[in-house]
Amino acid sequence: MRRENRLGYLFILLAIIPMLIIGCKKKTDEMEQTVITVKGSDTMVNLSQKWAEEYMKLHPEVSLQVTGGGSGTGVAAMLNGTTDLANSSRELKESEFEKAAELGIAPNVIEVALDGLAVIVHPDNGIESLTLKQVSDLFSGKVKNWKQVGGANMPITLYGRENSSGTYEFFKDHVLGKVDGKQVDYSVSTQVLQGTAALGEAVARDVKGIGYGGVGYFAERNDVKILHIKKDDKSPAYSPAENHKVNYDLIWSGDYSISRYLYCYTNGEAIGKIKDFMDFIVSPEGQNIVKSMEYIPLPVK
Repeated sequence: MRRENRLGYLFILLAIIPMLIIGCKKKTDEMEQTVITVKGSDTMVNLSQKWAEEYMKLHPEVSLQVTGGGSGTGVAAMLNGTTDLANSSRELKESEFEKAAELGIAPNVIEVALDGLAVIVHPDNGIESLTLKQVSDLFSGKVKNWKQVGGANMPITLYGRENSSGTYEFFKDHVLGKVDGKQVDYSVSTQVLQGTAALGEAVARDVKGIGYGGVGYFAERNDVKILHIKKDDKSPAYSPAENHKVNYDLIWSGDYSISRYLYCYTNGEAIGKIKDFMDFIVSPEGQNIVKSMEYIPLPVK
């Protein structure tokens, strides 16, 4: 009986030991993996996830964790040390530079791509182009009916982004603009949506709607229409995308006026695997990913 018990214990041990070895190896592998966190711009989140996906194929020892939340959220996380990389669709504000100085942080700014902001409406909306002033008048609430800008007699529904969004900030500064030195603000009737994708879905369902966002989200869609934009009444009308393709040359040249750089910020100079990932992003391979995701690659120097 004792001998049978010993044999039983031996079989149990033989079964458990390989499992323990596998478990320990898995734990060791996980401990050796470098984790890099990326947080911020919702405009950039799809692009950043693709960069991360392709980079991890080449570097399985690195785990990249990408989340959105808006440019302001990403910058705040970089300043308080809760993310390694902050994605932003706008430049740092003076207040953010001041906060960084208080914390002893020297933000490192890396240009990683460009973006054209598209102004979108429902495909059944008869409007094809607007001036920047008309777009400002619409989103500030000065113009409330489409017939005031040459469209059908129907009220305008405004769709916009939350105030932590870099797109919200850029559009406010560069499109709504200033009158007599005072910043024009969004209409209080603007329906605020979390993320460009949600905004696109809202406009696609609303023939009265108008919204804005990174052209990469809209270029290939048939359920929204990208408007042509004029700098003023006498200027030609340009669209950031034609025939479902982003127009790189118009954005590189600045002829399409609602365009911007996209950035990654780090706390000081990037080092180690973070620097290696940043080098990948600005490499020809990383910039080809920018193209494939319908954003605008950095101009060739």
